This record gives sequence, C-alpha cells and structure tokens, in this order.
Amino acid sequence: MSAGEHPKPLNITERRTTIEEYTRFCEEEKERRMNSGEDFDEQAFDAAVELTLRKLKTLEEEGWV
Repeated sequence: MSAGEHPKPLNITERRTTIEEYTRFCEEEKERRMNSGEDFDEQAFDAAVELTLRKLKTLEEEGWV
C-alpha cells in the first residue's frame, strides 16, 4: 500500500473477529500475569483494555475494525 492509500474497511465478520481475538488475548494475558508471581497492576491492565476496546468500538462503528 502506498503512502496516500487508506486500508479498506473490514467486513462484519472480520470486525467481530478482531474484537473477539483481542478480548480473548487480554483474558489470557491477564491470567498469565496474575499467576506469574511478579508484580501486576490489575487495575491499570483493566483500564488499558477498556480504553483499547472503546477505541476498537469507535473504529468498528466507522467501518475500520
């Protein structure tokens, strides 16, 4: 894709899959971090996930995700 081109919007199946895959990844990553024995800021993680999901939803409404 050249610098002036925009990616085409994803179809509804691709959009749903993107958000579902991200949500699934976050659930697994949160569980992994909680069980790692290392310091983990669960509130910060949850806030970051929520922020990203809001952005994905906005992009979805615009037809890009």
